[in-house]
Amino acid sequence: MPVPPVRCAVVGCGNVSAKYLRTLTRAPIIDIVACCDSIPERARRLAASCARAVPASLPETLRDASIELVINLTPPRWHAGITRQALEAGKSVYTEKPLAASATELDELLATAPVDGALLGGAPDTALGAAAQAARRAIDGGLIGHPLGAAAALLTPGHERSCPTPEVFYRPGAGPLLDMGVYYLSMLVGLLGPVRDVVGTHRRPSPLRSIDTGPRAGETFLADVPTHLAALLEFETGAVATLTASFEVWGTRIPHLEIFGTEGTLAIPDPNFYTGKVRLRTARSPRWTTVSYPADAPQGRGIGVIDMAHALRGLTEQRLTGELVGHVMETMLAIETPETSPVRLRARCDRPAPLGAAPYATGCWWCDRCGDP
Repeated sequence: MPVPPVRCAVVGCGNVSAKYLRTLTRAPIIDIVACCDSIPERARRLAASCARAVPASLPETLRDASIELVINLTPPRWHAGITRQALEAGKSVYTEKPLAASATELDELLATAPVDGALLGGAPDTALGAAAQAARRAIDGGLIGHPLGAAAALLTPGHERSCPTPEVFYRPGAGPLLDMGVYYLSMLVGLLGPVRDVVGTHRRPSPLRSIDTGPRAGETFLADVPTHLAALLEFETGAVATLTASFEVWGTRIPHLEIFGTEGTLAIPDPNFYTGKVRLRTARSPRWTTVSYPADAPQGRGIGVIDMAHALRGLTEQRLTGELVGHVMETMLAIETPETSPVRLRARCDRPAPLGAAPYATGCWWCDRCGDP
């Protein structure tokens, strides 16, 4: 029998919302019915791009009992508050990263019990993308033996080199770790499982930043957050990884992410994207080979929302759970709060289930029952 679509509201209609809608409007299980923004004109424009959506205020959205899922795409400082309001109104919530901007906000949010089977989850969802899932199948298939460790590096000179309004990336809730390093850490957790212990350190060597592009080129502003961070992570499996996230590096030849095992190594493309070449070198082969994946594998901002919609209909497990994105958030906060000894993290989550190794008979990557292509 056909699966009824999940009625969704988009809260926050800025630039990233258009990227989400390019993915979500192609998914039969998603029905965008409302768009909400503090600037009404933006809500009207986004609603006009959907088949059935109407502009609405946040109170109207939360009062509408027919809306099942709120997609929270507001700026980071509003994430926790709006997510909590929606959960208390009985809605499921998928939120852009980060889940919260502080440890207090995170604890309060995860203590908010969802009502009547509602779900909490969030970005980033590149860990569900084609490249990540190809790497996951290689690891699960034993191609590198037992994973021993990993090295991840997000090294850039900062957003002010290409963005005309970069200040938001240097405010609490952002910075190189929470804004960009989160993709790398989420990928590591998806591939290796949860982190157990963290040792982190950070610096802010260039607090005064200069805008390089746009009408404000030459203007300066102060960074409120660390701009160069490094961490040593020990996973519950015993694997050990290094993670560096920086807005201070002018050039690098260090790979984005590599996983080292007893029988080989996986080189993984930039975790900020869904595709790219996954390369494998094993103990029995002196050459790097490419790990293949189907050309039609899931990609695009919003595939995590599609995953949540399938879970709401009972078709599959939810993969990007509140516990998982909360664990990633807690790990990042531990890195940003350096201690002289390792920080032991709370056990919040399990390693998420992989997607199908190939499309199911119905053409669906998420489950074998709904026929969502």
